[in-house]
Amino acid sequence: MVDSSLQAISASGFLNPMPGEIHPPEKQTAQYHKQVRQLVADFIGASQPDEISFHFSTTNALFNLAFSLRSIFKPGKNCLVTDLDHFANITPWETIASAQGAEIRRARLSPDLSLDRVDLMNKIDENTVLVALTGASNALGTILPLTDLISEIKIKSQALVVVDAVHLAPHSPIDIREMGCDFLALSGYKIFGPMLGILFSRQEAKDRVFPYRVETNKSLPPFCWEQGMLPNLNLAGLKGALEYLLDIGRAVSPKDSSGNNRKIFRLAIEAIKKFEQNLSLYFLERLKKTNSPRIKLYGIDNPARIAGRTPTFALEIAGLSPTETKRLFWEKSRIIIADGNHYSAVVMRHLKKEALNRVSLAHYDGPDTIDAFFEALEKIIFY
Repeated sequence: MVDSSLQAISASGFLNPMPGEIHPPEKQTAQYHKQVRQLVADFIGASQPDEISFHFSTTNALFNLAFSLRSIFKPGKNCLVTDLDHFANITPWETIASAQGAEIRRARLSPDLSLDRVDLMNKIDENTVLVALTGASNALGTILPLTDLISEIKIKSQALVVVDAVHLAPHSPIDIREMGCDFLALSGYKIFGPMLGILFSRQEAKDRVFPYRVETNKSLPPFCWEQGMLPNLNLAGLKGALEYLLDIGRAVSPKDSSGNNRKIFRLAIEAIKKFEQNLSLYFLERLKKTNSPRIKLYGIDNPARIAGRTPTFALEIAGLSPTETKRLFWEKSRIIIADGNHYSAVVMRHLKKEALNRVSLAHYDGPDTIDAFFEALEKIIFY
């Protein structure tokens, strides 16, 4: 007799077979994978689900991508990374390009800690084979004008463009077709799901990539990108997170609730972006009212430029290390903030800092969250 719990699992459709084309459970797995790929494709505006592959993490996805493009990095060629990026979109390119004899170039930061666009374009030439960009700074929250930048890059060169959209994805709409990049990586956990890396690889680029692949794995995308069996439980979590965002879109505009998923995702993220811009304005207002010379904020602090940042704030309190600040927030008020270089080590080197604190807000926060933060801050700096 089959155990009743196994019967329940079977009935619910959460068996864990290999995907296939013959018996119902394997067909169900294959269909489930395709459904999740399609949801991701709708979320970022990709043309087809086969352009979406899943990885252990975003860093893992970018290392896989860098290895797959090893043949384009040759002596005499160059690769451009930026000082604003998370190191997941720097180290893979430095590792592969240097091993293949290509030159690594770095686009520097401007005095206001945004990307120096002139420096970026000056370092691109006919021998540039790849440009790696971030969608938004993981440390500072600064958003790049990707569509304009990529258009300018494509006019000047034949370089492939890779975008790290991990920090951008939960805060601002992404449309691959508008953006014009060749590859884009994002993370399941940053869009309120599980730890999972997601890679978009444009169909037109398939003849230029040679991923890690065991011989017996399918050579076609997306399967050629994925080493081993996919983590079905993580995919279930990702599906649930994306469906949650669809629910937000339907709540924002009930009249569009029967529309296509791409439109509904766009409505959701546009609403989130607008709400978070108001949160950021309120955060800057409270910071100004605090009026303490001990607090320094890094990144965009001009309310007129609020559309150019996510609600992520890098700051420090004079006289306290970032670790001490983090500990005091927790001990005095049970508030969690981050400390460290946030994997944006070049930003820290530019600032001549070992680390900074980071306050990260999202659409589930409100003015009360910010009030609680500043009440805790005042306990630290004034008492």
